[in-house]
Amino acid sequence: MGYIDLKNATIYYEIFGVENKETLVLVSGLNTQMTRWEAPFLNMLAEEGFRVICFDNRDCGKSTFKTSGPNDTINFSLNDFLHYPEKYPVPYSLLDMADDIKNLLHSLGIRSAHIVGRSMGGIIAQLFASRYPAMTQTLTLLMSSSFNPALPKADDALIGKMTNSTANFQDDRQTSINEKVDFMRAVYGNKYYFNEEKECRLIIEDENRKSPFVRPFRQIVALLSYQYNSHVLSRLHVPTLAIHGDEDPLFNMEHAFDLKNTIPYCELIIKNGMGHAIPDSLYPSLVKDISDFIAKTE
Repeated sequence: MGYIDLKNATIYYEIFGVENKETLVLVSGLNTQMTRWEAPFLNMLAEEGFRVICFDNRDCGKSTFKTSGPNDTINFSLNDFLHYPEKYPVPYSLLDMADDIKNLLHSLGIRSAHIVGRSMGGIIAQLFASRYPAMTQTLTLLMSSSFNPALPKADDALIGKMTNSTANFQDDRQTSINEKVDFMRAVYGNKYYFNEEKECRLIIEDENRKSPFVRPFRQIVALLSYQYNSHVLSRLHVPTLAIHGDEDPLFNMEHAFDLKNTIPYCELIIKNGMGHAIPDSLYPSLVKDISDFIAKTE
């Protein structure tokens, strides 16, 4: 575990299965700490022979964004940005976050790796693979999207639950926890047991470990300011696997089919009853899907 200092960010990372040679990098989603790649899942991947690198994206968990200019402070609301995006500065982009992966690998002396991204992390992974194909051995996209604006959008109320909070954890701990639990329950999928007690524990752990300097809104701005380009997907000439739940309320199945049909070498696995979350009981299946896919490409 450790930190790397980049030009505009400090990135915290941990490595599981250090002695293994085959490197697999896990990229988290919007405002999702690396802790949501839970230890049992990471250990299963390590047991499959992978050296697994987890990290907090900039502005999340223990990773921070270094501010040094006119874009330092964002004094506007999400609603402001949605209605007048041209008026407000974007502190960094998803491309910058893709470059964080490159710089992390370089700092660790790793020339190439298998990249696995979930949700927004899948979009970042697509950008990384498109920009640095020689560094990308394979690409796995979990419950992700190309972010093509022509694809169906999630329900406004659900997006509101994800991006807007009425309570600060420090000021109103219970309300903050309840809102986060409510969102997770809404995206979990109906087939799998939602463990509310465990979710509360994870929320508290995440709040306690995160840096006071992170500003989650900056990640939201980076995502919303992303300009879809079909060439990003068409240039992905690396073996690609998309894994998607048929009950995903954020990125419905059309997003999965879009990835399958646009990326030249993309396979698609559909998980029945899976929503926009990774239930514990799916860990063995997902690990097998990923390891079998990688083995097939070697």
